[in-house]
Amino acid sequence: MRHLTTLFLLLSTCLAYGQTAEISATVVDTTGTTLPGANAILLRTSDTLLTSFGTTDTKGEFLMEKVPAGEYLLRVSFLGFERPDQAITVTASDQYLGLGELTMYPAGFLLSGVEVTADRIPIRMKGDTMLYDAGAFAVGENAKVEDLLRRLPGMSIDANGQLTWRGKPVQEIMINGKPFFAGNASLVTQNLDAKAIKNVEVFDQKSDAEEITGVEDGEENTTVNLEMKDEFKAKVFGELYAGGGVASSDEADPRYDAGGKLFRISDETQIGILGTINNVNRVGFTGDEIRGFNQSSGRGGYFSWGGDSGELPYYDGGQTPGQNRSIATGINFGRSIGENGQLSLDYTLFDRQQTQSLTQREAFTRADQERQITSVQTDASSNYSHRLGFEYEQELDTTSRLSMGGAGFLTGNANRGLARTQIRNADGESSDYTVNELTDGNSPGGNLYARYNRRLGSKAGRTFGANFFSSYRDNQTDLEVLTEGLNEDPNATPAFVGSLVNGLQFQDRRTNSFNFSGQSSYVEPLTKKLGLETEVGYEYDEDEGNFTFRLNEQRTTNLLNRRWTAVQAGGSLVYRYGKNNNVQWGADFQRATLALSGDTVREASFNYLLPNFNYRIRSEKGFYGLRYNADVQVPNVSQLQTIARPSVTGRVTVGNINLEPAVRHNFSANTWYNDQFRAISANAYVYGAYTDNAFGNSLTFTPGQQVYQTINVSHNWNYGLYLGTTIGMDFIRGELRVNGNGGSSRGQGFVDGVARTNITTNYSGTVDVTTEFNDKSFLKAGYTYARNSNRFDDAESQDIVTVTHDIVTQFELELTEVWRFESRFLYRIFEAAAFAGATNIPDLRASFELRPFKTKSHYFVIAGEDLLNQNTIINRQAQAFVTSETISNGLGRYLLATFHYSL
Repeated sequence: MRHLTTLFLLLSTCLAYGQTAEISATVVDTTGTTLPGANAILLRTSDTLLTSFGTTDTKGEFLMEKVPAGEYLLRVSFLGFERPDQAITVTASDQYLGLGELTMYPAGFLLSGVEVTADRIPIRMKGDTMLYDAGAFAVGENAKVEDLLRRLPGMSIDANGQLTWRGKPVQEIMINGKPFFAGNASLVTQNLDAKAIKNVEVFDQKSDAEEITGVEDGEENTTVNLEMKDEFKAKVFGELYAGGGVASSDEADPRYDAGGKLFRISDETQIGILGTINNVNRVGFTGDEIRGFNQSSGRGGYFSWGGDSGELPYYDGGQTPGQNRSIATGINFGRSIGENGQLSLDYTLFDRQQTQSLTQREAFTRADQERQITSVQTDASSNYSHRLGFEYEQELDTTSRLSMGGAGFLTGNANRGLARTQIRNADGESSDYTVNELTDGNSPGGNLYARYNRRLGSKAGRTFGANFFSSYRDNQTDLEVLTEGLNEDPNATPAFVGSLVNGLQFQDRRTNSFNFSGQSSYVEPLTKKLGLETEVGYEYDEDEGNFTFRLNEQRTTNLLNRRWTAVQAGGSLVYRYGKNNNVQWGADFQRATLALSGDTVREASFNYLLPNFNYRIRSEKGFYGLRYNADVQVPNVSQLQTIARPSVTGRVTVGNINLEPAVRHNFSANTWYNDQFRAISANAYVYGAYTDNAFGNSLTFTPGQQVYQTINVSHNWNYGLYLGTTIGMDFIRGELRVNGNGGSSRGQGFVDGVARTNITTNYSGTVDVTTEFNDKSFLKAGYTYARNSNRFDDAESQDIVTVTHDIVTQFELELTEVWRFESRFLYRIFEAAAFAGATNIPDLRASFELRPFKTKSHYFVIAGEDLLNQNTIINRQAQAFVTSETISNGLGRYLLATFHYSL
């Protein structure tokens, strides 16, 4: 028995020593100067046995490796300095302890009667969770959680409010272990006081499937959890603001901007309320307005795995086009149900009224000539939407999960447009006409979903899952179009019902859509590393279209019902190796039927083999992924129905009753790399898509119109590339960011009945440098180059090219604790194009922020927008067959004074 006891103690000691941690810190004096050459030793508390030691390097940092679990005293010494011993506990789950800065005091300082408390442990790594002690990181008075997160090693927030940790985008921010306001991180981080946070945890959140099966799927889901102090729970926090101002024009309406954000968080419930009403062109709620709530200091740049190549990382266009009045409201409610259930409800309201004057120029690429269109328009529109949604998640037991949710919505619009359009062809043909268009529409609908996952038996990885989704939408649109002066031969071909024609035409368009899909899956582990995944599913998708057309005595009706049914079954093998590395390959077989009824009756069956492949590798500092899959694209009822839809500029779209489904093959690869100690991160994303039997365009020119009809073509290609890197530069206390986007599409089509291949190419590159003067002041300068081109693959036609340059400088300067100044200057240079001349637009903004309340975070802001009074917004883009430029008015110069009251 004695020998067994001895053996047990030896094994316990070996196991304890098998769980080791790293300890690091930076040694500084009372002025913050680092102390290279300081000695640090770790003594076991029980017997003062020396366990580990380290010496600080040229940066004042030391590292102790392979420290076993236990109780210790940390003793640091440096000639002429002293500090008290610090008690440290290393648990078996600790992997890393970052002690931050350890301050050394002049010799004799501790004998003066001054008490020096031991430093806290700011950072602790437990398993896969990084734990930051929020109280160990000093932030200023009235600081928000966003200010705290910026000070955490490895954490950064860019100008768009995107939070990243060690170069990886944070997918979700939770409060006390629960999601908040649909995962919108900035609503919490920019409004909650930093002093309300006890700890910040960072971990890779497991999906329901991972938790049930016990097998990691390799997907990235970096999550930050903010643990609040008890005394701050159930308190209301947030901000209310209101302001008014004047515009430069005597005819312009006075400017106003009001709204607020209120939140209340407890262990059981979470409530968030957002709202705004303004006429300063911050429009939308789920789109632009939510970004308005997410405004940050502007530090950093833009993180993306690719994104829109035409979107600039720091440019928002100056204003939304035209004059806008916007109302937006959002309410989110979450509550814990029992021990393992969570219910969330949300409601959003959006109402917008817009008026604008714009000039639209279009240049069409043709075989031997170009067509140029100039359209001067005046538009007035009103849009609204209501949405009410819910989501419920329940952990039934340790082996099963159930989640369900849904939403109901109602959207509507009323638009009035007047356009004077001028068409010029290279052969001398011309057509000048006016179009007055009135559109009214509304669309009620909703959706519902449910998911269930369960582990079968005790074997890890053996699981069953089922899910279904259903949606319904009713689209109703009434259209009146009055056309005058159109020089069109009524006998010209093609003659489409619904195209522009002199006189007043009416169109009533009704489309009802219903979709239901269900799927079940089963996963069987064949070996410890190899698993078999199987699935079977069913889809029913139906569109009902009822289009009517009236012109004088002529009346045409088009009734069409489109049904798509599909049964799909498939399987794949998954091989997992290393830590979170896996490769998966398989295929699905789909048997589908496309049936048309009404004015046209047709039914056809299709068989598809849809392969897939997924390969992922993770390393300590990087991630690499490669993916391929195939899917089926089904024509909708609008692409099939034959009554055309005109526009004020002469573009007419008409359906094609003979369309068949297309098959798209998608390829993508991405990688990211981050070395936080060298302050370097990089990411890249490459994608490509090949579509067989693709949807292309047949473009037909008449003297006054461009008629588009969707047709099946043999194939088309789309591909693109994104590259981005961030390099920290200590010598300027800042960083350099470089990113580039490139994309191209190559597709077949027909122009005036002749088969052509159209090629569009868009790419841009951005470089910017940011330097920080202090935690709340910075300077940023950047440059972006963008080029778009449109051409055919022949020698006769000419390329249509647009080139844009953007030069930006932005700075924020905290003059004192009371005064703060912000400014941004953007200079946009548009080079001359085939259809438009060169244009330069300078845009200057500035604001003063006054914080007279030292103990409260209330403040005043006086801001000036478009100070040079350009009142011009230009957008150029290249699409299939056409390159366009839109010049819109904005708000022009105005001044706005706003008071912000924080709760």
